[in-house]
Amino acid sequence: MADVADTLLQPVYVLYCDKCGMPPEYCEYSPDFESHCDPWLKKNHPDLHSKLKSLRSDGAETNAKSDDVEAEDEKEDDRPVAPWTTEERLTAFYEKYQPEKVSDVPSLLEKYAGKEEKLFVALTKKYGPEPDDPYYAYDSDEDDEDDDHQLEEGMENLAVSGKNRRGAKAKKTAVVQTKVVIQKVARKKRKATTVVVGMDTVPGLKLKDVSKAFSKQFAGSSSVKDGIKGKEIIIQGDHMEDVADMIVSKFKVPGECVFLDMDGDFVCYA
Repeated sequence: MADVADTLLQPVYVLYCDKCGMPPEYCEYSPDFESHCDPWLKKNHPDLHSKLKSLRSDGAETNAKSDDVEAEDEKEDDRPVAPWTTEERLTAFYEKYQPEKVSDVPSLLEKYAGKEEKLFVALTKKYGPEPDDPYYAYDSDEDDEDDDHQLEEGMENLAVSGKNRRGAKAKKTAVVQTKVVIQKVARKKRKATTVVVGMDTVPGLKLKDVSKAFSKQFAGSSSVKDGIKGKEIIIQGDHMEDVADMIVSKFKVPGECVFLDMDGDFVCYA
């Protein structure tokens, strides 16, 4: 019985720091850790010093990763809930080019009521492009690799006519049906955005480049985002007919493949 007791009740050796009096696992909480505790442990117990240093480094990396996640969450929380109003657009424009005229914004809006987009076209021609709306900044960048992959898939799906090589079997291909729908989405205070769906069905196009072309043409924000019916290009302002003209003339999309949503009635451009 005594042998069993001796086996179970073996003394446990606990190392205490010669400088702060605490076990080395807790030395880092001592005010003299770096100047006294750490050098003492490294000199007298190098193996334990290395082990604790490794554990503390792993803990620091974990905390850093947590901080990164929190930073991303905060970034998402900072995202605006809606695009700029016309007043905010005009204020931002004058803050960039003519700060002394910011106080004139209300009177200008009253003067150009119903003609705000023409006002912005005139201003951008005179001063330069509009400042970027933070609301669209989150969706404006498209991954080039995704676009390239999308283009490759579109080219593979095109039906190619011609003779096959002798002895080669004909490869079955699916024909991509191009269909582009243009809609106007109303906003508050008689404002609107133009939404284009289906440009990703047009072979040989990158949505990022198409969005930039719209932004340049209409002197406003344009972005690409995921919608319910696929990739959408959102253009600030009401430009339905002009967008349709541009899609047919610049991007060579057949008119019979372009449709305008007129309050639920789809009208073919052709």
